[in-house]
Amino acid sequence: MWRLVCPRCGFRGEEGRYYPFCPICRGPLEIEGEPPRYMNLLGEGRTPLAFRRTRLGVLGFKLEYVNPTGSFKDRGVSPSVQLARDLGYRCVVEDSSGNAGISTAAYAAFLGLEAVIATPSSAPEGKKRVLRLLGAKVVELPTREDAARFAEEASTRCFYVSHARSAVFLEGMRSVGQELPGDVRSVIVPSASFSLLIGLWRGARSRPRVYAVQGVENPSLARYVKPLAVGSSGTSGLADGLVLKDAPRAPEAASILKESGGGLVLVSDPEIAEATKELWSMGLPVEPTSAASLAAARLLQENGYDVEGAVLLLTGTGLKLHDLIARL
Repeated sequence: MWRLVCPRCGFRGEEGRYYPFCPICRGPLEIEGEPPRYMNLLGEGRTPLAFRRTRLGVLGFKLEYVNPTGSFKDRGVSPSVQLARDLGYRCVVEDSSGNAGISTAAYAAFLGLEAVIATPSSAPEGKKRVLRLLGAKVVELPTREDAARFAEEASTRCFYVSHARSAVFLEGMRSVGQELPGDVRSVIVPSASFSLLIGLWRGARSRPRVYAVQGVENPSLARYVKPLAVGSSGTSGLADGLVLKDAPRAPEAASILKESGGGLVLVSDPEIAEATKELWSMGLPVEPTSAASLAAARLLQENGYDVEGAVLLLTGTGLKLHDLIARL
């Protein structure tokens, strides 16, 4: 049996009961005991790792965009929605600018659950259309913070997937690290809520250097870690997956960067746009948020860091954003 506990304030939940976050201090929770184990529902995980010679040297590309709904979020959503079903919920809720919501809507539809997705009004129209096509109820709100508050309030009746704080979602991220070869020296990870970065680190068979990539507009890690490199402009709106201004798991992510010998890179729109075009020209149709990893690799090399052999996480498909990609 398992329970959820809070390392920040010491809260210990009831056995087998789900909490999206600590009910006392609202911090992220951890699983104590044997975590719930669920089947691979739609084929999530076990994504390809392709090494290519580039202008920066040989780089590895972990193709997370070939997950069932086109992003790495499927790894955490799958166990979350299966747990929701087993706990008797008929509804799931998530706050998302796109990919987490799309994943939640798809897995909920597969299991016959209602999905309510709260999005900021600035979320890409293509992603909101996909949400509606999957049968989700889309609630548009002015900001990402408003969307999060809506989802928290809805958690009184719906299972809150809460990819930024849920211990169950985070547990699903371990598989990324488990799939990496043991000799990988460094990984570059686009990071907003840090579930992918932390899960990768916990699941990895070795201890690679970890570089987190954030947009210059929302550098939540910069309060804990001095950036190794910074982009050329003050905007990073192209990377819609990096808009989260604050994340409860940021302190743990910062500790991982320090322990691993990696660091933080802040990218901006010019580098993101150029990296997006380069990846598409290589036959890798990613969204700009994913391309932030290549933009970061280039900035690292320009600042004297060795990126040879690094594995870049390509987190989401660009096919949902074909109109934006065409403009680039």
